[in-house]
Amino acid sequence: MHTPPLRLIGSLVAAAAIAALPAGSASAAPAAKPYVATQYKPKTKRDFTGLWENTQGIPWVPREPGKPPEPPPLTPAYQKIFDQRIQDAKEGKPSGDMTAACLPQGMPRIMTMTYPMEIMQNDIQLNIFAEWMEQTRRIFIDGRPHPPADELEPTYYGHSIGHWEGDVLVAETVAMREETDLEASGLPHSDVTVAKERIWLADDNTLKDEITLVDPKAYTHPWTVTKIYKRAPAGFTLLPYVCLENNRNPVNDKGQIGFVHQGGSDKP
Repeated sequence: MHTPPLRLIGSLVAAAAIAALPAGSASAAPAAKPYVATQYKPKTKRDFTGLWENTQGIPWVPREPGKPPEPPPLTPAYQKIFDQRIQDAKEGKPSGDMTAACLPQGMPRIMTMTYPMEIMQNDIQLNIFAEWMEQTRRIFIDGRPHPPADELEPTYYGHSIGHWEGDVLVAETVAMREETDLEASGLPHSDVTVAKERIWLADDNTLKDEITLVDPKAYTHPWTVTKIYKRAPAGFTLLPYVCLENNRNPVNDKGQIGFVHQGGSDKP
């Protein structure tokens, strides 16, 4: 005769025990408490976990009411690139914003996203998940260095490492792809940009990121801006983002961005 395995014997014994209970006893477990959305409270000043929303709009330089925006400190060569992109946009053939072709926004533009972001972290890395383009940026905080320069492959988000100075996360990003830009206007950077950040909790519901771009090719001096994010409301979640679905701004082989009308197409 076949002998049942021990886990099956245990199940049979448990079933027999339940059957022997008085009527109604098997359902005596307490009912689960209903879900109630609550605001996340950081465990420490180094805990950036949560959903965050940019408070300053999409331009790279935050706009202050009543004040003109700070002009970008572009070198003559990169000012020429930027001027051409501005002129292209005025002529109805914008060429500076490659996200219109559903390419990733890259770093540092991911930190000025129009959509919310979610931060999750552990002792190895801090991950920034962008709803926009469904992209992920990773800042390694386990003490590793950047790879040697000859082994660094430029990527949209570069290679980011960080360490703690008190409750401030000090991060550095290198090897960012040159064809990304800082904002929809096509504000450029070069292939040698280094982004230096200081990220901290101003309070439980306010996150700040001071970003300094060092780029001797594109900028005449280090360029610092501060981004401010507010914690999203309780119960808030990220939504799927599929850029290619119903994309209204295709890019042609000349790098010019067009516009698709409902039921038709305008070639760029």
